[in-house]
Amino acid sequence: MQKMDLGLVFSTSGPYAALGQAARAGAEMAIADLEAEGVARITPMHRDPGGCQQNYETMTAEILRAGVAHVVGAITSWSRKDMIPVLERHGGLLWYPCPYEGFESNDHVVYMGAAPNHHMIPLLDRILRQGVQRAYLVGSNYVWGWETLRLARERLVAAGVEIVGERFLPLGDTDCNRAVTEIASVRPEIVMNSLIGPSNVAFLRGLPTQDRPKILSCNQTEADLDSLGDAGEGLISAGSFFEALGPDAFVARAAQSAPNGRCSGFLATTYASVRLLADSVRRAGTTSPRAVFEAACARPHDTVLGPVAVDPVTRHAALTPHIAALRSGRFEILASASAPIPADPYLINLPPVAMRTAEPSTLRIVQ
Repeated sequence: MQKMDLGLVFSTSGPYAALGQAARAGAEMAIADLEAEGVARITPMHRDPGGCQQNYETMTAEILRAGVAHVVGAITSWSRKDMIPVLERHGGLLWYPCPYEGFESNDHVVYMGAAPNHHMIPLLDRILRQGVQRAYLVGSNYVWGWETLRLARERLVAAGVEIVGERFLPLGDTDCNRAVTEIASVRPEIVMNSLIGPSNVAFLRGLPTQDRPKILSCNQTEADLDSLGDAGEGLISAGSFFEALGPDAFVARAAQSAPNGRCSGFLATTYASVRLLADSVRRAGTTSPRAVFEAACARPHDTVLGPVAVDPVTRHAALTPHIAALRSGRFEILASASAPIPADPYLINLPPVAMRTAEPSTLRIVQ
């Protein structure tokens, strides 16, 4: 049986603890399954930065100095960007399992999470085809919020949509009164919401349930649905995995491991990342990051996300985008791509802006 050490760096406490807890549960599930199947015995080195930005650098350095070559982790883009210089100095490889805003490709990262053409672009294009005239943008005040809303603004304005307001909240801030008041005043048809953690919960709970605009999200998953209660009803999200996609046996097992009993995209993508890493180490016959990365790119992989291929140039996974609506505490799939789509992190192959009379996109409607 193959043996290896693995760093796990997830904030299981702090402002976005629910996301970190779900991701860590996915990693631990994969580690247990790999040992039970006789594939690999992985010794994890856990670190909890607590959502404090400066801890990611120091904790990653601790892991790499201990001789560990691979790290699975980080939730926010701030944390990933703080880890990259350490990975570069020590020659480590980060397997990043979270959706992000794109415009990055680093030799020390494998991007397993959804890129903008897996979430923001198909989500907005679906809504634009339905006809929208007024939009409001709200996000957390860091790189994810800035960049996702920049992309949203450009896409919406190109389609002739008026941006009637835009507001950013400090990460973890729960005072959403000004945004809620502005939305009530300007009455947009849609709100593009890139808030995370407690800010997201406070915002959705603060919006009135009657006559609320359509809320769109690129990062809402099952990981923190419990905290929303009925406030998330009707929200539309995009991502590479939702609980409704199954497989049923995996979802049932994940329910036993996840802190909130739900199988989210954070859990599933981290699970897939650890398994893909272990398989690539086995094929490479070494834990050397360069050899392992080459092995990861050499063939497609069957995962709980569906077929996944890692591009050797962009270093991103090709994923199958899905759009889902939150109804009665469960995401229902509205549309899915018919096959995995290569990541386009720099949006160099951006499709034409969708208009109300446009032809259907590459996402098929789920009946």
